[in-house]
Amino acid sequence: MWNWLRGKMEPVAPPSGVVIDAGIPAQDRVAELPLPEPLFILHYNGFGLLPENPDLRQILLETARSGDFLRDMPRVSAQQLAARAGLQARFGVDTDTVARFFRVLHAEITRRMYVEAAREREGAAGLRLTLLKPETATPEDQAIVNADAHGLGAGVYPFTHIPENPHPGTENPFIIRVVMKKDLV
Repeated sequence: MWNWLRGKMEPVAPPSGVVIDAGIPAQDRVAELPLPEPLFILHYNGFGLLPENPDLRQILLETARSGDFLRDMPRVSAQQLAARAGLQARFGVDTDTVARFFRVLHAEITRRMYVEAAREREGAAGLRLTLLKPETATPEDQAIVNADAHGLGAGVYPFTHIPENPHPGTENPFIIRVVMKKDLV
């Protein structure tokens, strides 16, 4: 658009690559995502819509740990896995259910990556948690965002005490923001 305003009409090369890859050099992309097996099992059991099957759990875990999982997004990952592993025929699981479970894992992985990046940020003191949907928040969710257990302010937690999702198997109900030391009173 800027070129058009300046009167330059030469063709501009279209953007290439996947949005998630933008700004991340190939050498810095991870081959495996941070999803410890105990955390995966906690969400698997909390989700409650998938059968108790060790083979299915392993296939889902391997897919969610793949470096391409964030790039492909939950629905595409579920569709690719369904085509490759025959989820419906082998386990009686439909693609929509897997996509919903992958949304939970996708949100958990990106949250963990954000927290790890925030820890390394110079001058960062911790994280502030606010509610994504205050109108549907549980009393547990409200207690977490209103607590001042560490003297940093309501809903502010040092990196050593960040609360986990109080509802395993569902998307985390919090928005997290980095709190800088200079902003603390």
